[in-house]
Amino acid sequence: MKIRRIIHGVLLVLGLSVLGLLFYYAMWLITDKDFREMMWQFGWPWNSWMVLIDYAGCCLFTTVVTLYYWRSREKAERERDKFRLQALENQLSPHFVFNNFSILADLIEVDPKRASDYLMNLSKVYRYTLSHLDHETVTLQEELAFLDRYLALLKQRFGEGIQVRVTPEVAQLQGKLPPAALQMLIENAIKHNEHTTAHSLVIDVTTDGQRISVSNKKQPITNAESTSVGQHNIVERYRLLTSQKIVISSTQDEYCVSIPLIPIE
Repeated sequence: MKIRRIIHGVLLVLGLSVLGLLFYYAMWLITDKDFREMMWQFGWPWNSWMVLIDYAGCCLFTTVVTLYYWRSREKAERERDKFRLQALENQLSPHFVFNNFSILADLIEVDPKRASDYLMNLSKVYRYTLSHLDHETVTLQEELAFLDRYLALLKQRFGEGIQVRVTPEVAQLQGKLPPAALQMLIENAIKHNEHTTAHSLVIDVTTDGQRISVSNKKQPITNAESTSVGQHNIVERYRLLTSQKIVISSTQDEYCVSIPLIPIE
């Protein structure tokens, strides 16, 4: 497999070098009037050795550019794999698993029907996580369907302590985003803010037509340690996908992360 790849690379360099050499001569012919007149009077000015030297120079230049491109691409792929793994680890963390199964165990005792519904949502959340995090992007509709199941788990776990309000305009948008991006932003808000039934945490998911914003009033947890792993994960995944930037706004009272929708090609 490695030998075949090397052969393909050599053939690619040789082919591109031929095209580059022809382009070089063509541009010289087009832009240099004196050269054109000399061509008409005396014919082709270079012998085969001169052409061979020019071709060798094109091969060297093409090889350098091709190696740089391949190494940059491999580095980007390694970074994508790293951030996908981090996202997967966040979803399958022991703390997340323990909390969900503890709730499920309690529900089985008191309300088997609700336990069945909870288990169904939980299985769909994990199925989405395992099947989509190897994708660079998913459609907004896929992400919102996943988010609905995740919010159902939050409702069962925190009751009225967590309220996530998704405006209807969000569902009408068309576009793509990294898998679990919205869920990770909501999870980030929950990790860093107090939330009780008496003092619920309200998280708003809104849009301006081009971007989706996840915002909440600050209710900081005292002495909470912030690693910002989830948010950093999303920022880096966007960096690898598009030139559009994530916008983070933090005021005294509110925290907001705005992510761009990637157009569907």
